[in-house]
Amino acid sequence: MAAEIGSSYEFENFRLDPREKTLFCDDKPLALTPKVFETLQIFLEHPGHLLHKNELIEKLWQDRFVEESNLTFNIKMLRRALQDNPRAPRFIETVPRRGYRFIAEVKENPIPVSARIEPKLAARGVASQEISSTRSPARIKPMYLWIAIVSVFLIGAAGISLRSSSRSLFSSTAPILSAPFRSEKISNSGRTHAVITPDGKYVAYSNESDGKQSIWLRQLETGENIQIVPPSEALYLGLAISHDGNSLYYARRDNPADGTSSAIYRVMTFGGVPSRITTKNEGWISISPDDKQLSFVRCPYKEDDFCSLFVVGTDGANERVVLTRKRPFSISDNQFSPDGKSIAFASGQSWNGGSDYRLMRIDLASRAESEISPKRFFDIRNLKWLPDGSGLLLTALENFDRRVKIWQVSVADGTAQALTKDATDYISLSLDKAADRMIATSVSNSFRLFLAAIDDLNHPRNLVAARTGVAFTPEGRIVYSGDDGNIWTMNHDGSEHRQLTNGPSAEIVPKVSPDGRYIFFSSNRSGTTQLWRMNSDGSNQIQITKSEGGYPKFVTPDGKTVYFESCLHRDLWRVSADGSGTESQVLDGPIRIPAFSPDGSMVAYYFYPDEKRKLTKIALLSVESRRIIKTFSLPDEFSHSVRIAWAADNRNFYYIAPHGPTNYLWRQSIDTDQPVLAGDLGPEEFEDFTVSPDGKEIGFIRGRWIHDAVLIDGLK
Repeated sequence: MAAEIGSSYEFENFRLDPREKTLFCDDKPLALTPKVFETLQIFLEHPGHLLHKNELIEKLWQDRFVEESNLTFNIKMLRRALQDNPRAPRFIETVPRRGYRFIAEVKENPIPVSARIEPKLAARGVASQEISSTRSPARIKPMYLWIAIVSVFLIGAAGISLRSSSRSLFSSTAPILSAPFRSEKISNSGRTHAVITPDGKYVAYSNESDGKQSIWLRQLETGENIQIVPPSEALYLGLAISHDGNSLYYARRDNPADGTSSAIYRVMTFGGVPSRITTKNEGWISISPDDKQLSFVRCPYKEDDFCSLFVVGTDGANERVVLTRKRPFSISDNQFSPDGKSIAFASGQSWNGGSDYRLMRIDLASRAESEISPKRFFDIRNLKWLPDGSGLLLTALENFDRRVKIWQVSVADGTAQALTKDATDYISLSLDKAADRMIATSVSNSFRLFLAAIDDLNHPRNLVAARTGVAFTPEGRIVYSGDDGNIWTMNHDGSEHRQLTNGPSAEIVPKVSPDGRYIFFSSNRSGTTQLWRMNSDGSNQIQITKSEGGYPKFVTPDGKTVYFESCLHRDLWRVSADGSGTESQVLDGPIRIPAFSPDGSMVAYYFYPDEKRKLTKIALLSVESRRIIKTFSLPDEFSHSVRIAWAADNRNFYYIAPHGPTNYLWRQSIDTDQPVLAGDLGPEEFEDFTVSPDGKEIGFIRGRWIHDAVLIDGLK
């Protein structure tokens, strides 16, 4: 009788062969990823037994740290292959909060050693009957035993090799992943987009000087720079370079004040006359492996077409929609796969402060979408395929107010791993053809809180680093959201700093009650952005919204009601200040940056009178009738809006209107049509501002976003 080694397994019309690493259905092979196959094999080796989640994770990933979502994703893929309904399972039963059990009857069939060896000998021209005729049974048995021992050893060695390689995924095909981390800053203009040429010798990057932007090419070895595209007031959104290295593509907004003026251009890498390919696009560009097609994103921000993924020929012909997402789901970066048959893309929404962005893939022939990884992110900024298609690198924000890291994702099992652990935020990346050099774009900021007399804006006092909100208490103390994501308070002169919140979540947009007893703010500490309330000293922090969530805008004079802007739907809601009631909608439809008058009777807000996304009007709404009382024309069109702040007299409000490189503060009376220029606030970007209770001062947060190009030679 032949010796036996290993087993095959049968259940219903399926058969799993561990030798060939194949699952058969009615004797036809089914395609499974290695991790999904391993999952099924573990189930079949333990039929009827409850396998705890931690036990499965340990068996599948050994000493690697992975999240439970990776196991959930594996089970989902296995059920899909077996056509097993999780609500009425035939094969895999879920035991809530514990694990899984394989419930179908399993037949185990031992595999003879000869069945493992003879096909290999036959392939060399040795027939199986020749073996039995030339060796006696006494000699054959030890021979089989020796081969079995060697086979087991080799299988074990292969397992060790596989586990070793899994610890450094893709290191053989992407040298940058196995080289020690090393980075070098090569540009610090503050407005940089950068890509590396396929040969790794040049970097194309955008540069800003005197308020104008241009594109340059830098030779990495010598540091020599040449200008490719001359300076203009256009705003650059993204760059891409062809696989042959001959063509550079760039997306830019020719009129920064017009959100629809963007276009994609092509220019020769070493300079020439640019040609326009397509219009009305966001900044993400991908080029097919044969350099004949581009993929890009266009976002009309409509209900049924919030964002769409397009493909167009590099000559501008044959533009077509690949997929569309409805409000509020966006599409960000997208990249052709190395074989050109599919496009990986990032899609989701982060309006509510949760982590809902996911990494997806669409097959261009069938238009079928699939999920690459079960990992969820707050935002995915940029992604790039590894050369062999085994995985992707991406820059992503795991949670709101955390670092934007470089991540590595495996296509085989969806495992996601953060590669960078330093304090640098990386928002984009570009690999050379050999995957041994990378250009990444890092981002930082210089935002700070200033205080200025309203009649002397040219001499503001620089107080502290701040980011997303500033308010005054009735007695004149300043409450603000710091650059660390916490709420702070200090005296008018900058003394007596006190930290009111402390945690890993983002605590932003503070709003003080009229009596000064409470501070309302937004926080995502519960998983999504909700309204919270605390005492003015930071004590007794309670959540007052449970579902809609958003940003506090106004506390009524009696202190009983809080109005807030929905972070998801951008409309106006209200809730009891003590958190005892439920949220109710006040105004249906998007309302951009609403500001309530001190008595709560009116709301001023920006709005678009047409679909061109140009801010040209401020509307004044009656809270009681919910109708627009009056509209005011802005002094000039602009695309970036800053908060509106009311004066204490209930008859005037202020707003900031950027014009070119300068920001102007305007005062608008509700009794007149034309605004009055209050002063010049300088060239930097504004995050927020407010007027003091006595109307004599304004507190404002301004600074710059700083983008630098960084050359990275190793990520280990």
